Amino acid sequence: MHTSISIPRRTVFKGIGAIAAAGVLGGNARVAFAAAPHLRAAITGYSVINTLDPGKATLIPEFYVIWSLYNGLLTFDDKMNIVPDLAESYKTLEDGSIEFKLRKGVKFHDGSEMTSDDVKFSIERILNESFASPNRAKVAAVDRVEAVDPLTVRIYTKRPFAPLLTFLTNSRTGTQIVPRKAVEAMGAEAFARKPIGTGPYKLESWSAGTGLKLAAHKDYFGGAPTIETVEVPLIAEESSGVTALLGNQIDLTSTVPAADVPQLSSNPNATILKQPGLNMRFLSLNLRKAPFDDPHFRRAVSMAFQREAMVNAVIFGEGATSHGIFPPLLGDYYSNIRPPQTLFNPEAAKAEMAKSRYKPGEQTVAVVTWGGSWWKRFAEIFVAQVNQTLGTKFTVEVTDANAAYARQQSGDFVCSVWGWLGLVDPDEYINDIFHSKGWRNFGGYSNPEADTLIEAAAREMDQAKRAELYHKAEKVVMEDLPFIPCFTSNIHNLLRKGVSGFVQKPYSNFGDQFINIKTT
Repeated sequence: MHTSISIPRRTVFKGIGAIAAAGVLGGNARVAFAAAPHLRAAITGYSVINTLDPGKATLIPEFYVIWSLYNGLLTFDDKMNIVPDLAESYKTLEDGSIEFKLRKGVKFHDGSEMTSDDVKFSIERILNESFASPNRAKVAAVDRVEAVDPLTVRIYTKRPFAPLLTFLTNSRTGTQIVPRKAVEAMGAEAFARKPIGTGPYKLESWSAGTGLKLAAHKDYFGGAPTIETVEVPLIAEESSGVTALLGNQIDLTSTVPAADVPQLSSNPNATILKQPGLNMRFLSLNLRKAPFDDPHFRRAVSMAFQREAMVNAVIFGEGATSHGIFPPLLGDYYSNIRPPQTLFNPEAAKAEMAKSRYKPGEQTVAVVTWGGSWWKRFAEIFVAQVNQTLGTKFTVEVTDANAAYARQQSGDFVCSVWGWLGLVDPDEYINDIFHSKGWRNFGGYSNPEADTLIEAAAREMDQAKRAELYHKAEKVVMEDLPFIPCFTSNIHNLLRKGVSGFVQKPYSNFGDQFINIKTT
């Protein structure tokens, strides 16, 4: 059975002004389902969770679990509107600060009550450079946080900062609220292994590389979950997850192999959810190393392969080609323009290569990928097409996902298949990756003109003007081509027959839905 959930593009972003005006009422009601005490929710396609501290988390499987353990001040509703979560209401004051009124009586998993001091601590902790949070950019514009009284907190920014409300939601932000006393007593390392949040589920056990077990938080402010325990096995191969689900060993999966989508869509024993995703798949290039330190070489490679063939062969049509920085779901921030250097053009590619200071066959380039899934196929198809068109000596280097990420962070790569999943604000797609100081700028790209436009866009509170600035910044970056965009992919979840209540969102949510699921 196939269910497609449509979320209007323009709903994702309405601009901070509109959001602030609308976000004055709490809204955390959920449907009460018949008792269903146990759920088996597999994270598929991944085998590693390094931390459950939102301040330290970077990987999407880490956030899959974090979303069930914690809450943010705000959250996204089913239509991707920003609504209060731990905050009961919020408003912008005349001095430019945002004041949040907190819910009364919210309990952490250890029984302590959440207050404005915990909010202040959580944000200042991420902001503290010595904590070295990978999510620091989310709050870098915050000047100070004031706990006015136990249930009132104000956030002041150094300058207007359009993404702030998005970055305070319970999505891939790292700004989820943690308890000051527990963190200070345990220390960051211990807290990462034994997390304490306000979410509907608390961690009961965690076996590295195997999976986790969660238990219902009976004092959850939204009401005690009807599902009392959740097993979260880690299944590295997506296809193994499908086999387990059809064999009634698990109830749902976090991903589905694209090749299996047509067959599963007609399977009466399963329900597949799918929709376009907020993600980007691309070739990550190290501009500090030859041959990608030469823009002519980069442009030649980009024009030497067919993105359409990649969409068909790698993800079996479950996505669309990409020719820029932003995915189509970002609405006004997305541009339909297809720069010529992102179109398959063998003759132009050879002409561009002729301008390069590197000859096609003199450099052996290892394209890093991992596992045996579509990521490996992604690299193989790219390498085969580029070599065929240009006569280059590209090869595929297979490692594991954790090692590939470590090499990205350390700069120990020349070229690798890569991608971002679950990023909601355009600032995350362009500032994090292409600003000279962006924390995901692993390739070493730097262009002062791009930096200026990216910074101006983050300050711009008018959505139309902000979109215009991003279009200008994207044009500058795409001329330099510090990465090679390839495609965006649909997101999928698979539910066994008898499982319902999972509301899929375009940032590939997961653990936030456990409380809504019912099983028969």
